[in-house]
Amino acid sequence: MATYSGNQFLVYVGLHDAVNFGIETQEADASLHRWNLDTVNDIDFSAGVIQEFIPRTGQKVLREEDLFSTRNGGTYSWSFDWLVDSEEILQFLVKSSVEATATSLINVTGAATHATDYVVGASSANTLQLCIVNPDASETRVMHSAVVTELTLSMDAGTNGGRLRASGTLWSGFRPKVDTNAVTDGSTADNTAFNIGLFDCHAIEIATTQVTAKAFSFTISHPAARVGFAVANSNDGEPQEYIRDRLEITGSLNVKMDDTVVAQQPFWLAGTSKAILVGDDGTSQGGSASKIFFEFPTVKYTGHNVDLASEEGVFVELPFTATATGAGKLMYLLLT
Repeated sequence: MATYSGNQFLVYVGLHDAVNFGIETQEADASLHRWNLDTVNDIDFSAGVIQEFIPRTGQKVLREEDLFSTRNGGTYSWSFDWLVDSEEILQFLVKSSVEATATSLINVTGAATHATDYVVGASSANTLQLCIVNPDASETRVMHSAVVTELTLSMDAGTNGGRLRASGTLWSGFRPKVDTNAVTDGSTADNTAFNIGLFDCHAIEIATTQVTAKAFSFTISHPAARVGFAVANSNDGEPQEYIRDRLEITGSLNVKMDDTVVAQQPFWLAGTSKAILVGDDGTSQGGSASKIFFEFPTVKYTGHNVDLASEEGVFVELPFTATATGAGKLMYLLLT
């Protein structure tokens, strides 16, 4: 057998088509996009295999039958870190993380409800199929019915020319398939180039006042859990459905210390809500933005961290948690 290099592995991802939740069906090439990653990670199978050593009496050492192993009730995850270069893949990740189509300006409200379509045999709008194509074609991994449980979007003036990076985790309650590759590279869907970043964000505002920033990031956390068990794809112990817990957004804006930024410290101490906006236009709610826009209308600061050692001068990190009540907006987002 040949010795393989990590750069021989290819990754493809796409939204599930039609009635595919929980069903192990290879998506058509035209539904998949090639995901250009710096490094390809394998699927983490560790939570998908339950092993118990039960040492019983009658023998000094463990016997073979003292090990109990099952895949029933398991979960699987896959982590990624990506210099964003595809509009479609970026929108897939956002859609799965916030359960909203991200092909145009979107918002998440305080009144957002739980999706109810994570049921075996249903058409679930927010699930993904991931294919990790191995140079040994018979060892290709297919993770289906996956959701993005954590997504971090970050931009730093000193990294990658300020371009947007995305990192996070895909999670599935269903066993990945390890089989012969069924993806033909030249037949997959085309990617629309996306090379936007911090230097395209001409508006960086705190409470509508422009500030000077060198880094910005936020993380969308939206966990999922298995519910029930059933036979699916001829496997016992697969979930009947998923439930997704609280959607939370935390972030950080690193800005030059000036009068506006210094004035934020009392708001942190008092727990006062403030707005943070980062985008290619400064109009609130994003109606005039064209490519990239993030707004969090009612954040709570969780710190006010002064960096006196920065070569660029004194900067302040403003970590925050986004909040929203009722029809109020947790976040506005545009990535097109």
